[in-house]
Amino acid sequence: MNEYRLTVNGDRYVVDTDDDLAAWKTSVADAVRAGGGFINVTNSTGFLTTLLITPNSTVTLQRVRPPRPEPWPQLLADEAFTYEDF
Repeated sequence: MNEYRLTVNGDRYVVDTDDDLAAWKTSVADAVRAGGGFINVTNSTGFLTTLLITPNSTVTLQRVRPPRPEPWPQLLADEAFTYEDF
């Protein structure tokens, strides 16, 4: 899961997304082209926020945390470790 910092007109939101990022960007661009529209954003704690995007909105999206690899599959696949090692 990627974590992003979404800034709309100076207001910041932390967003976790597994959604198609290209589709999300398209929905923002469509709202601007339409002269205004709402987009839904789910923040990192699971709360839904609806934002009005207009042609005058300043929107930035910045990835702040790359996906974290799961350590267990690699650790368990490594035959150098046994349960006695822990």
